[in-house]
Amino acid sequence: MKQTLPLFFALYFSLFALTSCGDDPATPSQPEGPLPRITWVMSSGRFRIQTGESIQLVPDIEYLDETSRYVWTIEGDTVGHDNYYTFTTDVPGEYFVQLTINNRYGEVSDEVKITVVERENTELPEIPEVAEWQFPWTEINVALGRTIRVRAYMTGQDEQTAQVFTATTEGRHTLNLTHPQTGQEQQIVINVCPPAGTYRRSSEGQAMVNRVYAYMPAPGHQVNGYIITGEAYPPDCTHRQACDSVLAHFSRKWSVSLGGQGGYLIAGFDHSVPNSEMVNGQSGYDLCIKGNPFSYQSEPGIIWVSQDDNGDGLPNDQWFELAGSEYGTDNHRTEYAITYFRPERTKSAVGWRDVDGTTGYIPYMSYWNPSAYYWQPWQSDASQMTFFGSRLRDRSTYEHGISDIPPYPWGYADNLNDLMDGPAGKMGYYRIANARTWDGQPANLEYIDFIRIQTAQTGSTPNLGEISTEVYYISDCHLE
Repeated sequence: MKQTLPLFFALYFSLFALTSCGDDPATPSQPEGPLPRITWVMSSGRFRIQTGESIQLVPDIEYLDETSRYVWTIEGDTVGHDNYYTFTTDVPGEYFVQLTINNRYGEVSDEVKITVVERENTELPEIPEVAEWQFPWTEINVALGRTIRVRAYMTGQDEQTAQVFTATTEGRHTLNLTHPQTGQEQQIVINVCPPAGTYRRSSEGQAMVNRVYAYMPAPGHQVNGYIITGEAYPPDCTHRQACDSVLAHFSRKWSVSLGGQGGYLIAGFDHSVPNSEMVNGQSGYDLCIKGNPFSYQSEPGIIWVSQDDNGDGLPNDQWFELAGSEYGTDNHRTEYAITYFRPERTKSAVGWRDVDGTTGYIPYMSYWNPSAYYWQPWQSDASQMTFFGSRLRDRSTYEHGISDIPPYPWGYADNLNDLMDGPAGKMGYYRIANARTWDGQPANLEYIDFIRIQTAQTGSTPNLGEISTEVYYISDCHLE
């Protein structure tokens, strides 16, 4: 006889089958939307400090909401919940600080690496009291009809001895300068050459400079043995070898540093670079210079240009400064001189004294450059070096481990605001039309043959070191 289940058992079995064998009930899904976005608002992306120093990590977070929470951790240990974190330690090493943050759509994490190095020896060398009568040059070539100012400098004292000379007659001329206090005498030779344009060359050639005539960096931690740009120069390196090395760097668009205030290089072209404004009436750019400025670090270099007035192919002629945005303002100083003194002990800061008597130091930074000296092999016999040129006011700041070296509006090498897209790529572009004579008047140069770039500021910050202009490439815009 066939057995049948009672009705309530049949209904119960059917309900059980529907709930146990079918799909599970739907669970609430995660709402979709943008996750938090972490950007590190740091004026230094290098995150390197010395033992005992502190650095404040300040993230910029997008897409926060009322559920958002900050969690800072180091090696898994929670160290904070604020919207910033201040890190400090007395133990050298590498530390990874992680930030985790959430919103209603989920959470994200990001970390930064902080390298902590032993605090440097803070003992500073003594800066000598000196009073030397010095000259940027004692012989120069000047085109007929031009005027030049001959300036003498007394280190540590801004005592001016100067004469203005107008080149009215071709030939060799001499000026005799006498120091008003000491009675010292110095003869200056001025060779008056044929009128400008006599030795002008073709405007055709290779775009990049074809020779580096001088590489005279001031002391600095990125000058010799810098870990990014290659090995240190050998102890027997000559000046010519150093110049050839700079040109090789340019061909690869690698960096060279000019060191502290006044450090410079001089390069030349295999042709004459025309001034667009005077040749065709168009106010175009003529020179391209690549640097490496960042939003937190511009290290402006003043640009000088020259013509080969005597036709010998060497940069021994009158120089003209390209006026930038600060030219003639309180932020700009012409006829400036600064003297650096070689320290007696190794791994030491380098002291300096300028023409006004102001003193300071180029810091020694072993993390960046552990060389025994920040003094170049071809300069090793000198106990001091003096650099001449112009200066821009140092506007750098340092607070809570963060450096800021702001750019000037325009007109300087390695200056963020001069970056633009052009025929040579993204770099700085400059006009020969901005060349000025010693008294600030337009030089009206139809062309140039040589270019000189010099570091313009004297400042330094604890984590970035001295302000030092970097140059990667120099070219004629017209040929790019």
